[in-house]
Amino acid sequence: MPANADGAEVVGTGVAERLDTLFAPWNRTDEPGLTVGVLQDGAVIYRRGFGMASLESAVANTPATRMRIGSISKHFAALLALLLSEEGKLDLEAPIRTYIPELTGPAGDPTLRLLMQHRGGGRCAGDIGFLGHGMSRPPVGYGLRVQQRQTGRNFAPGTAMTYNNSGYSLLCLAIERAGGAAFGAQVKLRLCDPIGLQDTFLAPSDYDITPGIATMHIPRRDGRWRRGLLGTDEGTGDGAIVSTVDDMLRWTAHLRARDRFGSASSWAALTERPRYADGSEGVYALGLIWSAYRGRPILFHTGAVMGGTAMMLTFPEDDLDVVLLANGGRGADVVGLSLGVADIVLESRLGPHPPTVPAQEFRGVLGDWWSPQNGMIYSLVDQGGVLACSMAMAAGGVPVQRTEDGRLVYPAGSIGETSLRPAHGGLEVRFGGETLPYERLELAAGDAEAFETAALGRYASDDAGAGASIETSDEGLVLAVSDGYGEVRYRLTVLSPRVAFGRARGEMAIFRPTLTLDVADGVAAGFAINTARTRGLVFRRA
Repeated sequence: MPANADGAEVVGTGVAERLDTLFAPWNRTDEPGLTVGVLQDGAVIYRRGFGMASLESAVANTPATRMRIGSISKHFAALLALLLSEEGKLDLEAPIRTYIPELTGPAGDPTLRLLMQHRGGGRCAGDIGFLGHGMSRPPVGYGLRVQQRQTGRNFAPGTAMTYNNSGYSLLCLAIERAGGAAFGAQVKLRLCDPIGLQDTFLAPSDYDITPGIATMHIPRRDGRWRRGLLGTDEGTGDGAIVSTVDDMLRWTAHLRARDRFGSASSWAALTERPRYADGSEGVYALGLIWSAYRGRPILFHTGAVMGGTAMMLTFPEDDLDVVLLANGGRGADVVGLSLGVADIVLESRLGPHPPTVPAQEFRGVLGDWWSPQNGMIYSLVDQGGVLACSMAMAAGGVPVQRTEDGRLVYPAGSIGETSLRPAHGGLEVRFGGETLPYERLELAAGDAEAFETAALGRYASDDAGAGASIETSDEGLVLAVSDGYGEVRYRLTVLSPRVAFGRARGEMAIFRPTLTLDVADGVAAGFAINTARTRGLVFRRA
């Protein structure tokens, strides 16, 4: 196999040149970038590093550069749970409190299998932490304490699906207790060593120096960079594994071979799609997601940490695996780029792109829609002529799909399938087996003043373990939240007399809580916060 000066293996002319062109924007020495590995028919056909592993020390990315794989870690955790289940040490159908008896409230109800499928219904400690302390680092044990104090949840176990990092954190604690060793030690002994993954390991904190790991970079608007750090000291299989594209290609090869450990039934369970109560089939297996691209089935997972992203993509029927690890390269969309690799390598096998839904056809329902029953907001937007949907006032949107029976569907993935249907001059949204009517949010004269008059004051939430205030300042109307480990200030944009959403500054700008006031006689007794992954987190007036 020919190699470049940096040790990068490439295929012959044509495909290699086109892949080089695809990644050319990151082939530079003044910005971070990414590493790429492609495996086809059992052979590595492309492996290269682009950009810098560290701007600080002027070290370039190579295929051997270690990077965080983020939530791709989750199927490693799921596989460990399956191996322990084979040995009778874990019961995947038992409630998680069987192994963590400290969980006496609703967080202890879901089974281990439901947690692995993100169907447990609990709230995520990560979301609650972002709300109350932003990027500040809480002490060890914070996540478990959040789960112990929950009195509410997003939904009853098994009735819906919402991505939840805490479910995997709890799963990994059960793995440690049942397996009799730290999670990282079990990953090494049972998964990495048998396959020869020498550069794959658990790195629970970025505050500990670990040689060879690329720096995660966060771009600033002024052209400079900030360091990305894992916001915890106790990361596990929720998203704290480090690897290289070389190791990850060895791993994807073994996901096909399945010959070093594990029973056939365990390997089948890892990729088995869940069956929901209404008979429909979900797409999130155990730490891996099923989908299709241009008519071909794909199995994948993405990963994201502050300042880095990752993608592991396999085409099971085409013997193609693609791994991308990025450490903050500007505009490096690892999902789009990995599919771009497939466009080149599988060019003759791929079908046409599925049709998009023209926004013009639904011009009458574009806008923000709110449910008085659950406080959720869905927005239908014209995204370059394509109808797209966002949840909880998230920036941007995901193109919706139109099913054969005429439904508009927000594609399932990190959030369970959501159907939208214009009806009776409004919008109906179906999620988790429940269909609710939604009202259009349109700001009328006096609405902002009414919201402010009702909302000003101090509040507290037992479930969040945080205090909050809604106040006026030079920034305008502000929601300030603090859980004692930090404080986050959200500038509020009012959408109606009862509804608003918040935006913070800096790295926290992507986190946008929405508020629905509980108003009686013109004064708010409290409010509920929703995000895409958190539902009905209640704050009461203090």
